[in-house]
Amino acid sequence: MLRGATRAVRTSCRRAPSALRPRAAASIPAFVPPHPPLRGLPSRQHRSFASQAIVEPGEEDEGASADVLPRAEHAVISTFDLFSIGVGPSSSHTVGPMRAAKIFVSDLEDLGILDKVRKLKIGLYGSLAATGKGHLTPEAIMMGLEGSDPETIETSTVNSRYAAILETGRLQLNGTHTISYSHDKDMLWRMEPLPAHPNGMRFSVFDDEGTLMATNEYFSVGGGFVVNEQTQVDENLYYRGIHKQEVAESRRDQAHGLPPDALAPLALPPADNAPSPNAPVKAEQPPQQQPPYLFRNAAGLVRLTQQHNLTIAQLVWQNERAFLSDSEISEKLLNLWRVMDASIHSGVSSTDPELPGRLRVRRRAPHLYRRLFKGFYPSLLPSSADSNASLPPPPPSSSQPLTLAHGFNFSAPPPASRTNGAPLVVGSFEHPLPPTPRTKGQFPAIDWLSCYAIAVNETNASGGRVVTAPTNGASGVIPAVLKYLIEFISDDPERDIKTFLLTASAIGMLYKRGATISAAEGGCMAEVGVASSMAAGALTACMGGTPSQIMQAAEIGIEHSLGLTCDPIDGLVQVPCIERNSLGAVKAVTAAQLALAGEGVHSVSLDDAIEAMRLTARGMHEHFKETSLSGLATAVKIPLSSPAC
Repeated sequence: MLRGATRAVRTSCRRAPSALRPRAAASIPAFVPPHPPLRGLPSRQHRSFASQAIVEPGEEDEGASADVLPRAEHAVISTFDLFSIGVGPSSSHTVGPMRAAKIFVSDLEDLGILDKVRKLKIGLYGSLAATGKGHLTPEAIMMGLEGSDPETIETSTVNSRYAAILETGRLQLNGTHTISYSHDKDMLWRMEPLPAHPNGMRFSVFDDEGTLMATNEYFSVGGGFVVNEQTQVDENLYYRGIHKQEVAESRRDQAHGLPPDALAPLALPPADNAPSPNAPVKAEQPPQQQPPYLFRNAAGLVRLTQQHNLTIAQLVWQNERAFLSDSEISEKLLNLWRVMDASIHSGVSSTDPELPGRLRVRRRAPHLYRRLFKGFYPSLLPSSADSNASLPPPPPSSSQPLTLAHGFNFSAPPPASRTNGAPLVVGSFEHPLPPTPRTKGQFPAIDWLSCYAIAVNETNASGGRVVTAPTNGASGVIPAVLKYLIEFISDDPERDIKTFLLTASAIGMLYKRGATISAAEGGCMAEVGVASSMAAGALTACMGGTPSQIMQAAEIGIEHSLGLTCDPIDGLVQVPCIERNSLGAVKAVTAAQLALAGEGVHSVSLDDAIEAMRLTARGMHEHFKETSLSGLATAVKIPLSSPAC
């Protein structure tokens, strides 16, 4: 049985229920083959919430060497699992459910029972039920059940395929086996969460006679990661592969339970044996068997950089060598950036005036971009002869370096004269305190960061392709800061793209291990707050900051997002999500500047801030955790006459 995750049930005494009940699958343990236990998994690793600490405060042995920690204690995962290419609008409510559905039908095929399925029941629980419609969860699940993957699905076909399923009442499982499907009867929405996680879903399939053949529960724990209740930390908590046997064991389960003395031979030579940065480049090394540099917190990560004379980005690169060659690492990093940049381009070039949904939110990225008179995407600029005189210089290139004329000091044409008679200044000039006339402030960095972040999140809100960074709801922060870096600051874009993404991923690993990246567990501080922290540290690294300064920037980025709620209006990833990404990007740059102005000495460490975030997440009311049951979601009234989603 593949993975021991999807449970095959063969019995003639159980009939399909008229509706999927919350605990239907849990009532059949007698008919389920025993699940193989995880090998060597310590009891304290068994957890039901990502925001619960694996090791309680005070239990950690700070004296232990950072690179010989027990495997069950570390935070290391692959950068390409933390950053993945997916579709909007949500990593936990769209990407995760699509991946879970794909895993489920793949299991059915591997178990040899897919062609015997005649009926399917789907249950959505907790936050998935509360905001799933606005997050396109039903569409994502249908696409996954039909065999589509978030990374490769053609986003422009999702709406038409979903509409065809609803219209015909036919669903093609894994693209090969067609069954009947009634959306009203076969998908159940339950506000009560399942015990393991707020984002729960259950799939059950039945044969011709209504006999329950197989069932499984999945939990989307943020960032597109999916776990199974039976194994708690199995499947996609540490990796994103659909087929378990196709994923390297070291990437799949990180070799949990290996004794510390087994790790010593895996470490790279210490600093005194490290090659000089100017030494000739050697031939590529074959992939290693295990990641050599394991860390469980920020303090351990900094110690590793000191012990081995490696930057944080270099250290993460070395860990990726356990899975990939140098050329593969490089290409995957650059591909992540290409998708990020494409999501910016898609946002600023859109011709749709509004985002989908009954809020009818107007798109702002195209207008903001044109106001900036940049020209990085020349096809977006006016083509009329009259406007050519007011255009900026050609886009920067090897022959045309970036100058201030490309955005900072370029003057737009004078505005047309006003003919509507509207007052330019609001207020009475006869008052003792006269009104302030409008002034034109110059904040170029804020303007660019805001435009880039809003562009990505408008692409995400419309179901476009983005990179989970580390989630879809916060997918605009890291691309915005990185875009600004390579367009205005960097003298070596390829180097800085790699350094930025690898450093950001190291920081993201700390949050995934020590707290959460799921808004259903920690509100928006787990999404935009974490993304801002990751971007702040990454920008500091690309500006030449030390590992201590990088950690300080990351701490500043999250400290001032603690308690940030997730209360999207109408369950859509639009208000306040889009603007919040803009502010998160600006905050990241500010945090980096503050850290670079200091010496890496600070009162609150990043580990302290992550622990504070974990405690805040546990104490936060569920109404503020992606349920749209309070805050802005209830304070803002949506007219009943608005068109439905």
